[in-house]
This record gives sequence, C-alpha cells and structure tokens, in this order.
Amino acid sequence: MGLIGLIPAAGKGTRLHPLPFSKELYPIGYHEVVVDGEKKLRPKVVSQYLVNHMTRMGVEKIIITLGPGKSDIMDYYGSGRTTGVPIVYNFQSVARGMPYALDLSFPWLKSDDVVVFGMSDTIIEPENAFVDLKKGFEQKKPDLLLGLFPTNNPKKFGMVDFDLNSTLVKTTIDKPQNSKLTHMWGCCMWNYRFAEFMHEHLQSYQPKEGKEVVFGDVINLAIEKKLKVCAQPVSEGRYIDIGTIEDLDQALKQFHL
Repeated sequence: MGLIGLIPAAGKGTRLHPLPFSKELYPIGYHEVVVDGEKKLRPKVVSQYLVNHMTRMGVEKIIITLGPGKSDIMDYYGSGRTTGVPIVYNFQSVARGMPYALDLSFPWLKSDDVVVFGMSDTIIEPENAFVDLKKGFEQKKPDLLLGLFPTNNPKKFGMVDFDLNSTLVKTTIDKPQNSKLTHMWGCCMWNYRFAEFMHEHLQSYQPKEGKEVVFGDVINLAIEKKLKVCAQPVSEGRYIDIGTIEDLDQALKQFHL
C-alpha cells in the first residue's frame, strides 16, 4: 500500500486579498531549522503544519495542486528535499470546485494506494491527529474516513451526521446556517475504490452553470451508492482556518505570542 498526500492549493484567497504571496505561505509561528550546522528559529508557513502531519504519518509523496499565480508555493517547497518527502505538482487552470482539483491526481494513483487529504490554509491539532487517522483507517477499513473536529460555527464548515456506535456517516451538510450537528470534517483518507468512484462521477457530471461542486456532494453520493464512509472524531482536536481576517488574527495571536 502506498500512502499519498494530496494538498489542494489552487484557490485565489480572495477573502484575504490583496496579499503579496499565496496565503498558503503566510507565516504562522516558528519552527527550528538547521542553518550553517546550527538549529535556529525561523518563520513557519501555514501549509507547513499540514506537510509535517503528512510526513509524520509516513506518506511516500505529496501532490500539491496549484492554480494560476501560485508558483511561489513550488518555489518554496521545490522537490520536497527539505521536508524529507518528495513533492510533485498538478496545475488546475480553471477553478471548478475542490473535487476536480483532487481528481487531477487520479491518473497517478495505483490500485493499492491510499490517499490522505488536508487543507493547506489550516492548522490541525494535536500533533498525532493524522497518525491516529491512519490507525483508524487501518482498523475500520472504510472506502472513505472523515477526520472530525468540534465546532460551534457550522455555517463555515461541512457538518457531519454520523452514528456514534458504528461511526458510519449518515450524511454531510455544507455550511448550514443553523445546525444541531456538533462536528465538521477537516481531513480525510480514502482508498482507490473511492478515488475511482469520484473520478467516474466527475467525468459524467454536468454541474449547473456558476455552481462549483463541493466535496460534500461527492461524499453524500458515495453513501447513497453504498460505499463505506466512516467518521473518526479527533480526540481533543482543534481545526484552525486562516481563510478570513478574523481567523488569521486569532491564529497569529495564538502562535506568535
């Protein structure tokens, strides 16, 4: 089994516009790096938190999907030499929704590969969150496993209704204005069966003009078609999104002070 990390980074970051660089390279906190043989503190860009999670859980390579004007991410990470894991890149010329960005990697997957996916402008805690997600995937053997985080702001996220005993997902609701649901999905893993299902669906799907396909649509269709979709609440998990000025301000205060 090959473990492949997928990171979509093709978005324009309009909610933080204008920025002189891609939002995925916004410095949040610090980390140790070796400079001239000595360990020194240097700024840590927000996407590095996700890259670290993926390397810690043992991915064999990371595929980052870029869009127009996002080449600075490739300049920053290069081949992945400094991360310890090879990094390669896809290019999405026109934004059609996250599932299409993820599906660009389908031709490079093998039938025994497993995909791990996270958002490049978020910070997930604790440090072992992705390691535990991998353990859950190995135990539950689902087609798709959603890592869940508690939230009291459902209108910002994809909320998940799941069975507490079986952990099977009943449905997801994308950014509801009001909801009694308490958990949103923030990262996930899937097998080749789900990757193939998503690919075939997107090849035949005709979205309404002006409407992007959201990943929750694919999740719900997979449930309808009897694929095994499970949930895994992350123990003491926190999901910090820097996509808005308010969230960015909160993250800066937490990780810089």
